[in-house]
Amino acid sequence: MAVTIKPKRFGPVIVRFDGAGTVGFATSPEGPFLAFPPSDKPVSTVLASVGHCLVESLRIVATQQSLVIGAFSITVTASKAIDLPSRLATIDCLVTGDIQPEDAAAADLVKTAKTICTISNSLNSDITVRYVPQDGSPAL
Repeated sequence: MAVTIKPKRFGPVIVRFDGAGTVGFATSPEGPFLAFPPSDKPVSTVLASVGHCLVESLRIVATQQSLVIGAFSITVTASKAIDLPSRLATIDCLVTGDIQPEDAAAADLVKTAKTICTISNSLNSDITVRYVPQDGSPAL
């Protein structure tokens, strides 16, 4: 018997940088923006982590290039894979706002930030999950 998995979309999780150092999180464009990421569903936490890591990566790249960036938001959405194992097939990040006056310069910063984003890069990694018995015997 074949398992049928229906397509599903997740998000948005919106991560906003105010240009002065504060990061906020929302689950809709209307807000409210909160100081902490959504934790209602693990997938929301993953999307918030990707967005927040990209915010920090953009800040690092701008600092390395002696650039000042303005306020911006990253809207993160995802779609579920329609085959097994259950996982996110895609994660889409849309960066909007006052990163740089020239669109090409802003696009270059975003591209470079993606290369150093630990969270999004780690999602391509192998993940090991093991059980450790309570009696202290070796992990299974």
